[in-house]
Amino acid sequence: MSNKVKFGLEKVHIAFKGVSQTKSIEVTDPPGTDGEITVTVTADSLLGISSPVSVVVPLATETHDSVAKVASAIVNALNNDSDINSVFYARHEGGKIYLWTKVAQTNDATLDITFADTGTTGATMGTAQDVTSGTTGWGTPEHIPGVVGFSTSPEGDTTEFYADNTKYFTYTTNNGYTGDLEQALIPRDVLAEMLGQVIDNNGMLVESANDNSKEFALMFQVQGDKKNRRLVYYRCQADRPSEDNNTSESSVTPTTDTLNLTMLPTEDDNKYVKGTLELADDNSNQAAYDGFFDAVLLPNIA
Repeated sequence: MSNKVKFGLEKVHIAFKGVSQTKSIEVTDPPGTDGEITVTVTADSLLGISSPVSVVVPLATETHDSVAKVASAIVNALNNDSDINSVFYARHEGGKIYLWTKVAQTNDATLDITFADTGTTGATMGTAQDVTSGTTGWGTPEHIPGVVGFSTSPEGDTTEFYADNTKYFTYTTNNGYTGDLEQALIPRDVLAEMLGQVIDNNGMLVESANDNSKEFALMFQVQGDKKNRRLVYYRCQADRPSEDNNTSESSVTPTTDTLNLTMLPTEDDNKYVKGTLELADDNSNQAAYDGFFDAVLLPNIA
């Protein structure tokens, strides 16, 4: 039986399980003369004995006449280096370069990207900035606006055993839920991480047969049921959303994105599926309720 949310659904958040560590650095000026620059990636834990790794990038004023073109040349050099591309993937948006781990790992505090104008080209770059910290647990919940609806159906089997001409016992397995989450629009970067897809250097979302979807916690609030309950499904996976594209008509018909979800028990011995939190009458759990969307809240069982 499908369970549809009966009251207002809001504050949908997603926290991915396993977050890639990401660093960025921005090109601030293209070269004034032809020459070479050196970009160095330091990551003592992630690169091991190979750290630091330096790549030399030739620049020409005629070819690399914008910060975006310089960033593209640097990204190509990083992705073509065997030591770096065994751990990291690089891309750029305009003049800003992003370097992130291909596999979510524990955060490497030594990760850094530095720049040296070894050929006195006149090109300049800023200092590297942290974008996301790496973790094998849940990352920081991210608000996903535009929720339309959410429905679930429980998954599991019931086994009945008869003895002495009567039902002796009944055993029910809990395999979580399947469900649908309908959104006005799923942000492209969220969809990419959710489905294991890539946004390339042209800003194109690329789907591949080799994509591996990522697990995430789904969190939201049900408003209007007096308690404003807050819920979390701990271990979710999404299938690729279906597409329904139509030609223009005389009236505008809004289209939405629907994710088909599987919500599984956690892989530890507890096998948690979901949690529901409502504010206690005496406000004794006010702190947990107020901070519900700050981090994935695990059961506090003594």
